[in-house]
Amino acid sequence: MLTTLTPVLLATLRFIIASIIFTPIIFIESRRGSNLNAGDLKELALLGFLSISVYFWLQYTGVKHAGAGVSALLVVGLIPILTGFASTIVLGERLTAHKALGTALGLLGVALIALPGLLIGEIDWLFYLGVVCLLLNGVCWAAYSTLSRRLMKRLGRPALVTSYVTVLGTMALVPMSVASDWALVRSLGPLQWISVLYLAIVCSGLGYLLWNFALSKLEAVKAAVWLYLEPVAAFIGEIAIFGAMPSSTTLTGGLIIFLGAYITNRAGDQ
Repeated sequence: MLTTLTPVLLATLRFIIASIIFTPIIFIESRRGSNLNAGDLKELALLGFLSISVYFWLQYTGVKHAGAGVSALLVVGLIPILTGFASTIVLGERLTAHKALGTALGLLGVALIALPGLLIGEIDWLFYLGVVCLLLNGVCWAAYSTLSRRLMKRLGRPALVTSYVTVLGTMALVPMSVASDWALVRSLGPLQWISVLYLAIVCSGLGYLLWNFALSKLEAVKAAVWLYLEPVAAFIGEIAIFGAMPSSTTLTGGLIIFLGAYITNRAGDQ
């Protein structure tokens, strides 16, 4: 997909479609007398900026220049750790020994899955640019998850929060794509459009909604540690679509990820 569209253009197209889906929810809630104040809207705009406008520009740029394997290790590996620190500072959620152990196990599992496949080859400055983008990407998502958890504890309305975050984040993303060549969209083939719609409806729509619902029920670090399952899901997809069987190292990494997520979510306040 990134061979046809620029990172910012793909992100903008994806979230314009998602915004079309979520806009009716905002109108319905407004007619019901939504009690959002100016402070809530400012916080929602910040969440949209962190999780959509900046996040996806950094992610697509990082994946393009550093590769998907490095992305899996840096982003998926760092987000739960950064979220744990952020939730401790901002929300006062305790980073207990159990949570720290579960997070560390999850990172180890991601490393076992991702590292054997990182055949980076010749490294140039674009690779390092990609790595920096991915590191900042993890910071953005950790900040978003922590602040969204705080807002969700106050509002408790995942669908409304997701709708505003999506629309406001897209509004900030559109100006970033003004310099892009929108004519490239016309060159997308049927399979590429299916991919865009999948990203918009399933990943941006359902994914963000379920994520905010999880944050309304779980501590931020307990939700974030489940992101360690992304590499596992990717390998399951490869098995289903391409028939590629994972190595014993990959299977071991997946089991360690499950163990880490289980320990983190079973952790009490001890």
